[in-house]
Amino acid sequence: MQASAEPLPSRAGVPPVPPAMSPDVDRLTRDFRQLIADFETLLKNVQTLSNEGAAVARAELTRKLADARVKFGALKEAAGERATHARGATEEYVRREPLKSVLVAAAVGAIVALVVARR
Repeated sequence: MQASAEPLPSRAGVPPVPPAMSPDVDRLTRDFRQLIADFETLLKNVQTLSNEGAAVARAELTRKLADARVKFGALKEAAGERATHARGATEEYVRREPLKSVLVAAAVGAIVALVVARR
């Protein structure tokens, strides 16, 4: 069930993905595009499929959707673990360098206030 799919919207304005996550995101993007292409092909061929052909196509798409859910769950779990690790590292840094942390937070707050005030 191969078909040429429309390209997904660009990532303009989205910060770059950290290198550690890039392969996972690339794989998820590729799998998602393939799933979309399979659904588009099914929609194009839905009128020409027999009952038996429709059942086979439905079963295949159901399997692919279940695989996508499993992959998404694994990525979600990995992202949660990374977030927990980042939170722990941040807490450790704040405890080690409290004055720097307060000064950085104040500077970021001032910058945000300036940006918001300009709008």
